[in-house]
Amino acid sequence: MMMKRSAFVAALSLALAAGSAALAADATGKWSGEVKLPTGQSLPFVAHLKQQGDVVTGRLEGINGAPDVQITDGKVAGDTVTFSGVRQIQNGSVKFNYIAKPMGANGMHFQILRDDGKAAPLESHTTKVGPE
Repeated sequence: MMMKRSAFVAALSLALAAGSAALAADATGKWSGEVKLPTGQSLPFVAHLKQQGDVVTGRLEGINGAPDVQITDGKVAGDTVTFSGVRQIQNGSVKFNYIAKPMGANGMHFQILRDDGKAAPLESHTTKVGPE
């Protein structure tokens, strides 16, 4: 009985680990959505992500003609993707931290946090629209 239980626990652990890896592997691709600002204005949010193991690289498309933002410190832990990026806002550099989790079969929910805490968190529900 003990051996069967140990085998079941081991199999369950492997299945859960594989499930987490499968969710994390979905980070590679082009993710598109919108960010709604507190003013009610919506801005496009497009992330180009590439995952290799637990490292994520890529870029965020610039907004309104601004240059693209290179992703830094990108990583995956379980089903959570995190990275940072610096946007140019009103002639200044502002660092943002991004936390993304799977949302349904083909989506990812991003929480966007201004590193200096000077604004409320923003969100974007994105859809995978293509390969990286």
